[in-house]
Amino acid sequence: MSKIILSGCLIINNKKELLLLYRKKHQHYETPGGKIKESECKDIKNPSIEELKNAATRELFEELGEDIIISDLKFFGAKEFVIPDGRESVANKFIVKIISGTPKINEPELFSKLEWLPISKLEEYPLSPDLKLFREKIKELTQN
Repeated sequence: MSKIILSGCLIINNKKELLLLYRKKHQHYETPGGKIKESECKDIKNPSIEELKNAATRELFEELGEDIIISDLKFFGAKEFVIPDGRESVANKFIVKIISGTPKINEPELFSKLEWLPISKLEEYPLSPDLKLFREKIKELTQN
């Protein structure tokens, strides 16, 4: 069985906060993002950074609404992990800023909250398994 390839966005504001969605089913916070589709890449097992960026952008608009304008996505990193149902996955994250507009929960059947959480206190919140792996690297970004 092949790994699930995920692509998501780390949306950080000027107050050093991270915009996260609270997924009802797993009762944790996660970044906007999701699975890359076969139709989005030449080789689903080895997507390019550009293909991952396109998937992350699609997911961001699906989950936060089309009314926001975002900066160009910058690749942040990839981490292998196991999702809650036991399947092996690879999470790819991109850093992006919201230039204008207000994000909203576009999929209320999946998410109950959309919150800016302080990066310095992320360990105080229930985070998705992949986000926990990125937590320290995210903190390093905001320490200057």
